[in-house]
Amino acid sequence: MALRLKDIVAAAKANIKEVTTKEAQDLFKCGGYKPLDVREAAEYLDGTIPMAVHVPRGMLEPMCDKCYEGHSGDLADLDQCWVVFCQAGGRGALAVDTMLKMGYTNVVNLAGGYNAWTQCSYPVSVPPTENGLIRLDHPWNPGFQEASNVC
Repeated sequence: MALRLKDIVAAAKANIKEVTTKEAQDLFKCGGYKPLDVREAAEYLDGTIPMAVHVPRGMLEPMCDKCYEGHSGDLADLDQCWVVFCQAGGRGALAVDTMLKMGYTNVVNLAGGYNAWTQCSYPVSVPPTENGLIRLDHPWNPGFQEASNVC
């Protein structure tokens, strides 16, 4: 019998670690973790977790593979700690599972994804789009204020 998307995501989630929004925020503050946004460009441009590196899920494998000519320098260190997120958690789970298979050692998925993050009213940033040009090659930090509530 052919697998369905929900089956593939469930299998990925069985192999990975997920963290809550509160745990993710603690990892960003004290644990050396960086946010990795694997959503599509339009989703990213609507807002993201501050300082997130953006790599759309469809580009993850080539961007993580150091033997691929177009790999991302941001992803070169297999020991870098990442909190991966998508919109709701499914693509993030697939991305974390893939990264672990590719040799990354400290990668977790944000349970509930960006939706969970924004529901907790945690800080978000919107990447600039100056003169119609879109910069997707670096994280952007607008100097955000920390949220006072805890989810």
